[in-house]
Amino acid sequence: MDGKGGNHVMEAIPSVRLNKLPQELTAALSSLADGWASNAVPWMLGGSCSLLVQEVELDRLPRDIDIYADIHAAKQLHANAPGIMIDQQQVDCSGSYVSLLSHYELEGFPVELVGGFEVLCDGALYRLEVERLLWVAGIRLDLGRSSLRLMPLSHELLFNLLRNRPDRYEAIADAMKRDPQRHIAVLNQLLISNIWTDDQLAKLQELLPWPELHSRS
Repeated sequence: MDGKGGNHVMEAIPSVRLNKLPQELTAALSSLADGWASNAVPWMLGGSCSLLVQEVELDRLPRDIDIYADIHAAKQLHANAPGIMIDQQQVDCSGSYVSLLSHYELEGFPVELVGGFEVLCDGALYRLEVERLLWVAGIRLDLGRSSLRLMPLSHELLFNLLRNRPDRYEAIADAMKRDPQRHIAVLNQLLISNIWTDDQLAKLQELLPWPELHSRS
């Protein structure tokens, strides 16, 4: 299912923005949402698919599907994975990243399920917390019978800042500037809940010179 119970009113992406995605990719996302509709654990769509439908300018169309969840949720999702299972879940330590990782193929598209994602680099520590922090800030994307939630742009900004991808973080910051009030609260929470270097905070202040941001580690 797309969400847990509760009365939280969630913003939805206008369906016309689905036209930004290739039709085949939209169909694969619909199959994924349908396949996991009965799972009562939170998961979110990240990466280039999420960025594109949130009107971030990209230099190429998405070619794969990136799913993020907490570890307990990722285990349950893997047990009910739609499409073709490529590998079993395993703890993956790739450079600065640590996660519970698994891969699938769904309607011709690679799918990566990332559980309990952490980044440790240059004195910074970032932990992805879907259920505690990101879920309530996610925007709903309706896909016919089912729906999914998109990873907040605040996460995408910080993640790409950590991996030093100016092509991404500059485009994401430009999109966030169109509606600062949508992003300030969750961005503050992510800043407070993780550890940042002075250089990273200075770069963030340069990208988003918003006085409401708590620039503290």
